Amino acid sequence: MKVLVPIDDSSYSDAAVSSIGARQWPPGAQFLMYSVINSYDKLIKFLPSSNTQKVIRLKDEQEQEVIRMLLRRCNLLRAALSDVHVEVAVDSGEPAAKIVETATDWGAQLIVMGSHGRHDVQLHALGSVTAQVIEQIPCSMEVIRVLNRPGKTWQDQRRVLICYDGSEHSKAALDWVACGAWAPHQEIAVVCVLNTIDNNVSIVSGLNHRKAAKLQQEALMAAQSELDRHVRRLRLRLPGVAIVGQVLEGYAAETILSVAESFLADLIVMGAHSEQSGSDAVLGSVAKRIACESRCCVKVVRANPSVPDLDLLQHQHSF
Repeated sequence: MKVLVPIDDSSYSDAAVSSIGARQWPPGAQFLMYSVINSYDKLIKFLPSSNTQKVIRLKDEQEQEVIRMLLRRCNLLRAALSDVHVEVAVDSGEPAAKIVETATDWGAQLIVMGSHGRHDVQLHALGSVTAQVIEQIPCSMEVIRVLNRPGKTWQDQRRVLICYDGSEHSKAALDWVACGAWAPHQEIAVVCVLNTIDNNVSIVSGLNHRKAAKLQQEALMAAQSELDRHVRRLRLRLPGVAIVGQVLEGYAAETILSVAESFLADLIVMGAHSEQSGSDAVLGSVAKRIACESRCCVKVVRANPSVPDLDLLQHQHSF
């Protein structure tokens, strides 16, 4: 399998490398540690020709510095994982676009990158590389946070929150968890969030409040029944692991982030894309908001039959 690891010179990238090194991977797995530096093409256009060589030297020096940084992390990963293949590469341009382009051209099955997280106002106004990448990912992706709870290690991430919305991507997220070798001490919660029907004017137009409430209750019961089936399946696949499921009402991203905090989640697993409305639609996709705003690691699973994730399913659960 092929794993793309975008790297910069930060503690968040260190966390991503540490997370990778703490897990078991299929023999022969390939890792590409990848950095993107500034492109100076536009700068050269506006500088006198006498300064062109200075800009070229500056770019070369920056590239050599980045390569040294990549090689340091590459050696750490090789020391932790002796039976995998690790390469490094440097590119120039706009980081998010280059990461997506490289993942596609290289045929990556997974992207693993560190992120510090952003408040939603900052996310909406400024965006982030993580936010931009996650909306275009050609494969599954992991967003790794710096461990922020005393005493935690990468081998001791015990609470997993799965987000289910009925989409093929969220079903793939359930499959990813179902195929994993989770430890008995780990706890798994599966949540499905439904928007309150009264907030959707187009649906309740012409209906009175009582009818709307009845429809909402029927939707909640149907969703809970479907979720219960998935929970029973997970319990059969993962005996000994504590698994619960619950349907909630509200805006998906806000509700999931709140549940993750109260559950003290160490990992959120969700599909790559989902339907959203209201504040979710305004501030961006549910996956993007959760990946960028949560305080724990996030696994975003993309259902893509042409790029099988089976090796990933069976070897990667030491968060």
